[in-house]
Amino acid sequence: MNLDREKKEGQTDIQVPPQIEHYIRSGIAQAKSLQHRQRRSRLVQLCSGVAAGCLLLAFVFSVRLSPAVAAYVSHIPGMEKLVELIREDKGLQRAAEHEMVQDVGTSGSLAGITFKIDQVLTDQKRMLLFYTLKHERTGHKVGLRKLELFDASGKEYGASWSSMDVEASAEEKNRIDIFFPESSEVPDTLTAKVTLDLDGAELNPPLAITFSIDHSKYTAFEKKVVPVGKKVTVDGQTFTIEQITVFPTQTEVSIRFDPGNSKHIFDFDELRLVDEKGQTYAFWGNGVSTRDNGENGKVYNLESIYFLEPQKLFLKANGIRALDRDKLQVVIDAKTQKLVKAPDARLKLTALRQVDDVVGMDWELEVEEADAHRFIYLGSDITDNQANKYDYVLGSSSSRDPARRLQTYSLIYQRLTKNGAPDFYTFTLTDYPARLQGGFTVQVK
Repeated sequence: MNLDREKKEGQTDIQVPPQIEHYIRSGIAQAKSLQHRQRRSRLVQLCSGVAAGCLLLAFVFSVRLSPAVAAYVSHIPGMEKLVELIREDKGLQRAAEHEMVQDVGTSGSLAGITFKIDQVLTDQKRMLLFYTLKHERTGHKVGLRKLELFDASGKEYGASWSSMDVEASAEEKNRIDIFFPESSEVPDTLTAKVTLDLDGAELNPPLAITFSIDHSKYTAFEKKVVPVGKKVTVDGQTFTIEQITVFPTQTEVSIRFDPGNSKHIFDFDELRLVDEKGQTYAFWGNGVSTRDNGENGKVYNLESIYFLEPQKLFLKANGIRALDRDKLQVVIDAKTQKLVKAPDARLKLTALRQVDDVVGMDWELEVEEADAHRFIYLGSDITDNQANKYDYVLGSSSSRDPARRLQTYSLIYQRLTKNGAPDFYTFTLTDYPARLQGGFTVQVK
């Protein structure tokens, strides 16, 4: 996927239905199964029609295959589609070239619908599962509603994917990204619990498909660690690029932020590695882009350079999103349904819906040109002055007025405790379209 993916995201327009309160109440049971996994791991990218829906990502293939990869797959039946599904990622191409793909061919069927796990590409950090979904239900649409992965002990692993409905007599070939927790070994077997969707309705029971993992496909490829230890200061804010860890499926960049910074750094714009030839290695939008690394630290996942071995590497970012620490909290008056505290006038609360134990919040956010084609993840954990606990159910984003660069967000929560009706809701921003002055370029190898 190239940088056009950001433009594509900005073109999606998802409208919030006026009868949202009915949707909130009638759909809460279905949505609750969705929110538990989102809150726990932040890895799952699922789509639901309970309220306004969610932004559905699609793959865009624009990077040409290397001659070596093309030659490798040309004589292997069934590999052509797999290569198309990793066409945007040079690192994964090289992993396929080094025979890290293992055939599976295990499937399950329900109501005339078949879900088949075709191949797996894995190392000790990340797994890609390639599947086929097909059916012969004339006049019906079939989709992948939900997928959960468990090892033999019952431990669950986070997964992310994008999926489109499959028309009658057709099939979809796609991929699922799986990430292993820190200090976790790759299991010998995994069971995929697959929930299918028929014309918008969930099919039960879920399919249970168990497959084995061939460890010999990746054990010879040990991780590579490149120490960096370079301090960077931009607009008075400091962070340290600690090290780069390289796996066949991805490159990890470890960055630690100075706790004395006056601003909280949310993220980097177009963080990427660039080699001496100008070739770029970035995050292409599939799976999870970052994870926390202790206090004040983050690990950023980029395209793998494992088999490419560049002579020089530069870490670059076009900009840095950051906000004063005293502006991070947003406060809403539950009685008057007014916004009490926000970073600036660009963020507006347009509706607050409180229906029994369910809370819905609608927001408008005016963004700059730099953010016109991407949505901001405002945050998902709320509290109130009565110490009630909440679960994030789901959210949606849309761009209703591109000329004004006005984006809308709808967030839905369920209250889990009964400590009394709240006077105020509070949440901490996890991103915001405010930036430091300037980006950076640092040689890391």
